[in-house]
Amino acid sequence: MGTGKSPEGEVGDGVRRIEGYLLWQRHLSDARARAEHALAPLDWLTGAEREDMVRRVADALADSSRAALRETAQRAVSLRREYEDRYAVLRRRVMGWAFCGLAVVSFVDGLLLMMR
Repeated sequence: MGTGKSPEGEVGDGVRRIEGYLLWQRHLSDARARAEHALAPLDWLTGAEREDMVRRVADALADSSRAALRETAQRAVSLRREYEDRYAVLRRRVMGWAFCGLAVVSFVDGLLLMMR
């Protein structure tokens, strides 16, 4: 079943999914490294306790990253819409001024032809 997208569009979607997956894996890895670093001074923890604490802290950091990434993505969508709207208004203004200029030039040309 076709999705209605061109092969290039499907490839682009796949690449974006892979990029998103890799970005998220990096965030998870960074969260675990930060958790391990933060808990390093707590040398009195047993191995199981340390692993449990690292997991909990890493999960909390990952949740924070997830929220920040969602907020950033929503802001990006909002900005895209805003800029597309601004571009459309600007395009209409430029086209309007171009048509006005063309009308003035045509009018002046007509006057000059009539005066000859």
